[in-house]
Amino acid sequence: MKQPPSTTSSNKKTKLNLINIKKILVIGLLLRLLILLVSSSHPDIGNHLDWGIRFLDLGPKKFYENIFWGVSWPNQPYGSILLFALMAALKNGLFSIIEFINQSIPFFPSFIIPYIETNLHSWMVKLPFILSDIGIAYLIYKIVYNYKKDYAKLAAALFIFNPVVIYNSTVWGQTDSLINLLALSGLYFIYNKKYFPGIFLFLSGFLFKLSLIIYLPIFALLMLKRIKDWKSFIIPTLSFLFFIYLLAIPFAFGAKNPFQWLWYMYTNRVLVRQGSMLNGNAFNFWFLIFGLDFSKSEFSNFAGLSYQLWSRLFFILTLIPISIKFLKSKLSLNLLLKALLLSSFSSFLFLTNMHERYLYPILPIFVILIFLNKSHFTIKYYLIISILHLLNLYNLWFYPKLPLLKSILVWDNFLVGKVISLFFIIYFLIIYKQFITHEDK
Repeated sequence: MKQPPSTTSSNKKTKLNLINIKKILVIGLLLRLLILLVSSSHPDIGNHLDWGIRFLDLGPKKFYENIFWGVSWPNQPYGSILLFALMAALKNGLFSIIEFINQSIPFFPSFIIPYIETNLHSWMVKLPFILSDIGIAYLIYKIVYNYKKDYAKLAAALFIFNPVVIYNSTVWGQTDSLINLLALSGLYFIYNKKYFPGIFLFLSGFLFKLSLIIYLPIFALLMLKRIKDWKSFIIPTLSFLFFIYLLAIPFAFGAKNPFQWLWYMYTNRVLVRQGSMLNGNAFNFWFLIFGLDFSKSEFSNFAGLSYQLWSRLFFILTLIPISIKFLKSKLSLNLLLKALLLSSFSSFLFLTNMHERYLYPILPIFVILIFLNKSHFTIKYYLIISILHLLNLYNLWFYPKLPLLKSILVWDNFLVGKVISLFFIIYFLIIYKQFITHEDK
């Protein structure tokens, strides 16, 4: 008679899988650290360095009211500022230790001290986003493992070794990986009825950036479909409000209460400093129509309405059928992820003042959908979209210097970018139609 597998054997297999995913994550981390040491940084990171230094000098009460900045005014919420300040403080402490070692150990290679002094701060600022890459890869692994465990490591590898993901966090040094990790983790916890960590994590993303506010409609619909006892919503929400209340107290200069200051911070110091370009170098609908022209404002009019208003109408018109389909369909992870992907893709394609980096949210979701639903979500299309997105990130910064690629991208008023924009729009319409017209499984 065939014996069932023993618990010991099952545990060994589990440990083996855990070791394997650990190796993938460690290799992904080491690869990023190696690239970190030899690559340059995008000019944007100058803001992050300056804001962290100024916070340590000025303190929270004077920070947002300061008028002297090394690069530009702070346009990010205080969660990002606190993170940059923490990295600046850690950099100072770490460099003091390195200097002490250099002075105490005769054979320490002193010639590397200037190089470390020049680059250590930017390395430290990029580190949270590198670690967030690793966190997203592990989240992808855990999700896919629950559905198709034989493909879970492949799914994690597709994300963690994706050059465009590495370029975003390790070379550019942007925050996209952090806020996407918080949002996706939160939504996945809520889907699995773990409401307290889910709501807390999802809302925490808005302390760092507002770019994933596009997920709020799907978040609300998920809560409506998932939560039966509204205490499960009220308790974590009140806990989060108390948390941000405590964080805001040091900043709340002259305000009656920290919530008053929070409103002031977002409306007068964050949202008003986001720029008003028609397009911020995103290969999308506006790039296709007008090319790359930073002189065009989103407040310019067409047929009596501003381009900003037109863009929001386009976005809402795509979001309404997504929301109706979400409400009418039986809740599944496949349904949730498709709704999130289409929402983020639509915002990238149709909203004004959109930057090239804001296509990032579809990448981790796309990887998971490859293994949950292969209809139009395949490794081939994932790789194509990743390559085209990488070209969009490379456009304008042109780092590393590749003269031939640069000449191709800028040729005929960025014609290649327009072609890529058209491809993105067509692909979006295909998967959008499939989602709206086909029964979710």
